[in-house]
Amino acid sequence: MILDRRSEPKFGKIEKIDLLEPKIQHLDNGIPVLSVDAGTQDVLKVELVFAAGTGASDKRLVASATTKLITEGSSKRSAKEIAESVDFYGAYLQTELAHDDSSICLYTLNKHLPKTIKTLAEVYSDAAFPQRELDTFVLKNQQEMLVNQEKVGYLSAKAFSAALYGSDHPYGRSAEVEDYGNLSREDLVQFHNSNIVNKINYVLVAGKLTNTTIAQLNEQIGQVTRQNPLVLSYKEGNSITDPIHVNKEKAVQNSIKIGRVLFNRTHSDFIGMQVLSTVLGGYFGSRLMTNIREDKGYTYGIGAGMVSLKNSGYLSISTEVGADVCEAALNEIYLEIERLRNSMVSNSELELVKNYMLGSILKSINGPFDIAKKWKGYMKYGFGIDAHYDLIHQVKNITPERLKKLANEYLQRADLVQVTAGSSI
Repeated sequence: MILDRRSEPKFGKIEKIDLLEPKIQHLDNGIPVLSVDAGTQDVLKVELVFAAGTGASDKRLVASATTKLITEGSSKRSAKEIAESVDFYGAYLQTELAHDDSSICLYTLNKHLPKTIKTLAEVYSDAAFPQRELDTFVLKNQQEMLVNQEKVGYLSAKAFSAALYGSDHPYGRSAEVEDYGNLSREDLVQFHNSNIVNKINYVLVAGKLTNTTIAQLNEQIGQVTRQNPLVLSYKEGNSITDPIHVNKEKAVQNSIKIGRVLFNRTHSDFIGMQVLSTVLGGYFGSRLMTNIREDKGYTYGIGAGMVSLKNSGYLSISTEVGADVCEAALNEIYLEIERLRNSMVSNSELELVKNYMLGSILKSINGPFDIAKKWKGYMKYGFGIDAHYDLIHQVKNITPERLKKLANEYLQRADLVQVTAGSSI
């Protein structure tokens, strides 16, 4: 059959998006295990999740160094021996760190789980943080930061976070090169003992489970006394709404970041603001892309979106443009914001955005690992399956009138933080 390229493909609507609910069990010590039993491949992802993100330590870089080096040696084996032990079984370990949590992930074939789960338990509970590995980490990351400090995007991101929350706030602070030199092995050992050992928040297991998967987990991490996981809460920071420019002379491009502190996924207006930010700059056909990339040619790409943290959330608009058109690009961004405040989005544009967002949701739960990731996001707020179906309902039923009201409430020029980095403007 020959495809007729003279006619456009039919426009289809996504009517229903179901999400597989995890089975919830508890190990002997009370640790919750959320299991997503799906997929056809004989593989598993086991993720130990801790409430030990970057904000869990008052000292900069301690959480990130601990998370990165937790797999780099135990009291029994070196980093090389641990790496070889998981490689031998075709498995691998991965650590993740965010503002609010951290995790250790094991990817393994089912038939090798009895061996690989022992290594996961070893690095989680018996990490040694060898001085040699810490020295290598410090040197490598100092060099990376020195390189990043030459990039306008990196400079604007640091200044933007500080402008939103304050440079001393857990969500606003960032490290400097000299902070790496202040790290000690004792910092990492203490953070590990205080925030990770026996403080697993929950376990996510995804893939093709067997009838012994949970029992093997229980044998390795369910037999020690579980301590209460860390619970962190932060006061709202103080945003700086006066324009900020980070000077980087002779920069070919300038970085632009605009946004404001709003709220997280628990707020009744969050999903509506997700839709609004998608209209503004959340997909290739968005208003900012059409104006600033396609029409003006100022940038290769520009984006807008809502970011949800456990104790806060914010709107972010981000791009890099030629230094000579930075002022013009800023004017166009604010022009598009004002258009949302003054005129209603057309029904045809809104239908396109709705379908795009629903398609993105559908894509985000394609397979057991993606489903587990979705539930990890919901677990941050204690959400159940109702949150998923509420998301679908709100996206499908939001109106142009609602979007205009949200724009007028939350996108006033005086409330927006503006940060640029690069040549003087």
